[in-house]
Amino acid sequence: MRWLRQLLLHNWWLKLLALALAYGLWWAVTQGPVVEMGMWGPLELRNVPAAIKVEGDFPAPVYLHLRGPERQLHALQPEKLGVVLDLSGATAGQQRFRLDVRSVEVPPGIEVLRIVPAEVQLTLSARSTEAGRAPPRSKGKGGGKDVRPDR
Repeated sequence: MRWLRQLLLHNWWLKLLALALAYGLWWAVTQGPVVEMGMWGPLELRNVPAAIKVEGDFPAPVYLHLRGPERQLHALQPEKLGVVLDLSGATAGQQRFRLDVRSVEVPPGIEVLRIVPAEVQLTLSARSTEAGRAPPRSKGKGGGKDVRPDR
């Protein structure tokens, strides 16, 4: 037993250094090359004021130019992406909103390089209330459309 203890503990710091170097080399090799690719992602409206509704056609998906590890980008599904447009301070009228790379939700390790189009134009109007009732609100993603139940 003494020989085993001598084998494990003799120059322990060199063995620990070798283990750390082996782990670093393994990590660098398994990451794979960094690549760039494009992908379409949905545009999601958040914090829409209760008194505002989006008129007309909802903007089409946006094109995202991404960079990251090849394996991670090829495994990425468009549903995992999200371009978020915050309408918390929006008022009625035709407005242009700039899309920023910081407003894109992507998994860690993936970088957004560019968004096309860089801005979208939305027509917002005041929501009318019927007989003093507040309009119904839906949960989930309604695609920015005014969702009303059938009567």
